[in-house]
Amino acid sequence: MNTFHRIIVLMRPMRREMALGLVLSVMASLASFGLLFLSGWLLAAAAAAGLGGIAARNAFNLFLPAVGVRFFATVRILARYLERLVTHDATLRLIGRMRTWSVSRLAPQAPAVLARHRSGDMLFRFVADTDRLGQFYLEGLLPFASATICCVVFVAVTGMFSLAAAMVLAVGLVVCGGMLPIVAGAVSRRATRRISHQQDAMHADLTEVLQGMGEFMFLGAAESVQGRIADRQADIRHARRHVALIEGGARCATTIIAMLGAVGILAVASGACRNGSLSDACLPMLALGGLAAFDVVSPLPAARQLLGQVWHAATRVFAMCDAPPCVATPAAPRCPDDPSGLSLSGIGLRYPGAERWVLRHADLSVGQGERVTLVGPSGAGKSTLVNLLFRFYDYQEGTARFGGVDLKDVDADIMARHVGVVAQDFHLFQGSIRRNLTIACPSATEATMWQALRVARLDAFVQAEPAGLDTLIGEGGVRLSGGQARRLAVAQAVLRTPSWIILDEPTEGLDADTEHDLMTALLSALPPRTTIICITHNPAVAAWMDRVVRVEGGRFHEAGRAP
Repeated sequence: MNTFHRIIVLMRPMRREMALGLVLSVMASLASFGLLFLSGWLLAAAAAAGLGGIAARNAFNLFLPAVGVRFFATVRILARYLERLVTHDATLRLIGRMRTWSVSRLAPQAPAVLARHRSGDMLFRFVADTDRLGQFYLEGLLPFASATICCVVFVAVTGMFSLAAAMVLAVGLVVCGGMLPIVAGAVSRRATRRISHQQDAMHADLTEVLQGMGEFMFLGAAESVQGRIADRQADIRHARRHVALIEGGARCATTIIAMLGAVGILAVASGACRNGSLSDACLPMLALGGLAAFDVVSPLPAARQLLGQVWHAATRVFAMCDAPPCVATPAAPRCPDDPSGLSLSGIGLRYPGAERWVLRHADLSVGQGERVTLVGPSGAGKSTLVNLLFRFYDYQEGTARFGGVDLKDVDADIMARHVGVVAQDFHLFQGSIRRNLTIACPSATEATMWQALRVARLDAFVQAEPAGLDTLIGEGGVRLSGGQARRLAVAQAVLRTPSWIILDEPTEGLDADTEHDLMTALLSALPPRTTIICITHNPAVAAWMDRVVRVEGGRFHEAGRAP
C-alpha cells in the first residue's frame, strides 16, 4: 500500500471534518478572488460613469456591486475563520489518532522494539514524526486540493469575459501551481532527508546525554558529546537554510510570474477592448482577479516540501510499526482456569537474531503457593522466565501451561493480571509516590497504599517527608536512594495482590538488617496461596524460599530444598 494512501486510510474517521475544511477553504479563496475581481470592475466602472456626465452617473447602479463587495468581504472573513477552526481541530484529532495507532502497533512489540532502537530515536519518531503525519492534511493535502478547485473556477470565470486572458491565466497557474512545486520538491529532497536523519541522531544523542549526564562527566566525554551535537545542529541549520532559500526562491518566482501574468492579461484584454468585444471597465477587473488567483498557488512549493518531510516521517513510523511482534497475539485469547500452577516441558527459547539457545529442553514445574529460588550464573536464562510468562518473547520448542492453559493462547494483558514482577531494572515514573502506587493499582485507597509501604519498609521514610504520599521522586526515582527505589517497586507489586509474584534481586542495595525486615514483612503479608519465584545471587535471600532451582546450560536443575 502506498505511503500516502495509508495516511489517507487513517484519516477516514475525520473525513467529514476534513471535507468541511476543504469547502470552507475554497469558499474563502473564491471570496477573496471575487472581492478583487468585483472591486476592480466597480472602481473602473464608477470612474467611467463619473467621466461620462450627469446622465451616466445617474444611470450607474452603485448599490448592487457595492453590496457584492461587502458580501465577498464578509464571506472571506467568516470562511477563513471557520476554516482555521475546523481544519486545526481535524489536524489535532488526526495527530491523536496517529499516536494512538502507533502505540497500538508498538505495544505488542515491547520490549523487543526497545532493544532494536535508541530510546531517543523512538521518542522523536513517536512525537515529531506522528506530529508531521498529522500535518499532512492541513499543510499538504488541503493547499493542493483547494488550489486545484479554485484554479479551475478562476480560469472558467475569466474565460467568460476573455478566452485569451483565461489561457494566459491558466498557463501562469500551471507553472506556479504545478511546475514550481515539483522543481522545489526535487531540489530540496536531499536537504530534507538530511534534516530528518540528523534530527533523529541528534535527539537520540540528547536523550542519552540527559539520561547519563553523570557518566559522561565521569568518563570525561562531555566535551566530545557536546561537539558532536553542535556539529549535527550546524548541519541541520545549513540544510534548513537551503530548504528555506528554495522555498523563498519559489515564492519570488511565483510573484514574478503573477506580475507577468497580470501584464499578459492586460495586454490581451486591451486588444479585446480595442475590438469592442470587452468594455474598458473589465481591464482592471481581469488584472486584479488574475493577481488574486495566484494567491492560492503561492503556498504550494512549501506544501510540496512538507509532503517530502511527511513521506520520510511516514516511512520511518510505518517501518517501526509494521515490524512483526516477537509473539503473535492469540486469535482467541483464553484466561487461565486457575492461575496456580506453571508447567514447562521441553522448552526451547532463543531471542530473535541470536544463534544461542537461552533455554533448551528445559523442564520446570511450580505449584500453587510454592516459594522457589532461581539461582545460576549471569546470562543463564533466569530472567528469561519473566519474558516467557509475560509473552514478551515466544518459545520455539516444547509446551508451557499456566493454570491449565497453553501460554500461546494467553494474552500478555491477561498474564499481567495474575503475575506481579519486581524487576531488577525496574522503572519509576516521574511524579509522586502516590502516582507511582496509583499506576500499579488505580483502585488502591490511601490505607492500602500505606499498608504496601509498611510491607516494603518504606513507610517511615514517607511519613518523615513533609508531603507524605505526595513526595516527588524525580525522573526515574532519582530523588530516592537505590534501596528506597527498589522498596517502592516492591510496594507496587504488593499493592496489586497478584496470585504470582516474581522477585528479581529484590534486596539489591539494601543492608542486612533492612533486607531481613523486608523479606520478613513481604512473606508474611502475602497470602499463603501466592506463588513466589525469587531470582537472586544472594544466599541469604534464597534461604527464605522452599526450593532452589539452578539454571545452567539452558535447563532447570533441581538443587533441593533451601537451607
